Amino acid sequence: MLTYLLLTYFSWRQGYRLSLAGIAGIIVAVGFTADSFIVYFERIRDALRDGFALEQAVEQGWKRAFRTVLASDGINFLAAAILFILAVGSVQGFAFTLGLTTLVDVLVVALFTHPMVVLLARTRFYADGHPLSGLDPQRLGAVYRGRAQFREPTAGKKGAAAKKSTGAAKEAQRRQTIAERKALEAARGQGEAVGASTTTGKES
Repeated sequence: MLTYLLLTYFSWRQGYRLSLAGIAGIIVAVGFTADSFIVYFERIRDALRDGFALEQAVEQGWKRAFRTVLASDGINFLAAAILFILAVGSVQGFAFTLGLTTLVDVLVVALFTHPMVVLLARTRFYADGHPLSGLDPQRLGAVYRGRAQFREPTAGKKGAAAKKSTGAAKEAQRRQTIAERKALEAARGQGEAVGASTTTGKES
């Protein structure tokens, strides 16, 4: 709707005429908007895996996702600007609508998507982690606590639930940074050293 209003304004004021190439630019930009939402949603899921509550995960996900969206849209807008300067004819129309809708994508993500997700996070459907919401911490395997610390899987889980917990733990271990791995190895080394000294003291 916002893109339509802007194109209508430019058509009225600047005499812009929408061509087939311009329509292609709008269609491509629809994919950008969908990608921005997917990035945001996946960052929220990552924050839930890190052990944050839903409302905190929304804010953490927004901080991470918005940087990614800005970087992606910035590159798209730069490409559209270069194409508009160097190209002629209908290709310029494609570049114009691509750049315009890229700017619209930033506005939609910042002024609509984020506030709407914040409101939805307060509803019972999402706050309680309904399985259909895609934000159920148990299904996501929220075992990672940071600084190489993991919550042990709940005892008594069998079958598919146990396999899911094991898979989540392995995924969390793969997500460790190099510093966290070194910290975990150092902690294990200190524990082994303390255990060895205690054993030596008992023997003596």
